[in-house]
Amino acid sequence: MNRYVVLARFDKNTEEKLIALRREMTNAGYASSEWPPHITLAAYEDLDAEALCDWTGEFVREHTRQKLVFGSVSLLPPYATHRETAVLCLNPVHAKPFVDFYYAFHEKYESFCKGIGSFSAVSEDKPVIHCTLSVVRVTELQDALELVFQNDIFTQAEVTALEVYTYPMRLIKRFDLTRA
Repeated sequence: MNRYVVLARFDKNTEEKLIALRREMTNAGYASSEWPPHITLAAYEDLDAEALCDWTGEFVREHTRQKLVFGSVSLLPPYATHRETAVLCLNPVHAKPFVDFYYAFHEKYESFCKGIGSFSAVSEDKPVIHCTLSVVRVTELQDALELVFQNDIFTQAEVTALEVYTYPMRLIKRFDLTRA
């Protein structure tokens, strides 16, 4: 089964802040992602990579960089065999321009957003738009949250590019967004 993800990548300043926070979280013993800092726009199963790259390129030609503000944290709850951990996330404020951008990307290929794409699908009108920070044991959430709050991450950011990856992670192609 072929699996792909499309990531919204951030400006350099935001990326550096998120990498520094991840490093602190890793040093404190929390699991950190190997993926670069991002918001997952979509995750697909059984989709042709060339078609996905064509759509992503077309989409990027019609859209510009997106400003957003990280305004809250959230948790993807424990599930299945991962009953003792939760995924700690940073969430953008759901401003209309960015939400419209997110939903517009899903105009094509939404039916392929299953399995790994369940948290990014818009078909049920309830995607969890987020930037994963770390996987944390439920019993350590308070300490992990304190670490997050000590960092200057509740700030404005800019989505500067979309990237198509295989899942597991291998970059296929990057598409830079133009300035507004």
